[in-house]
Amino acid sequence: MHVPKAYVQQVQFEAAIARVEHRLAPHVVKIIPTFGNDWTGEPAVFLMVILSDAATKRDQLLNMANRVSNAITQRVEPLEKWGVLPYFNFRSQSEQAQLELVGRS
Repeated sequence: MHVPKAYVQQVQFEAAIARVEHRLAPHVVKIIPTFGNDWTGEPAVFLMVILSDAATKRDQLLNMANRVSNAITQRVEPLEKWGVLPYFNFRSQSEQAQLELVGRS
């Protein structure tokens, strides 16, 4: 059984993600990676990208989603270098805050 490098070197992988997060600030507030398998059983990383509220405005969202996914794909190389397929989910900062409030109640 092949174990992806991202699973074995999780701290280094998360540091690479954090560098992209820092580079794209203030539009990107946080990128939260979660490891698992996709629907086909392939090793994957699910990336929850928290965007600033300004970056999620209708005229900005597609551009920001493309910038984030391209930056991670090109700079981190999740599949080629780390052995995991990247999956992206995007959420606004205010939406995340609201979900965290609901989770605390």
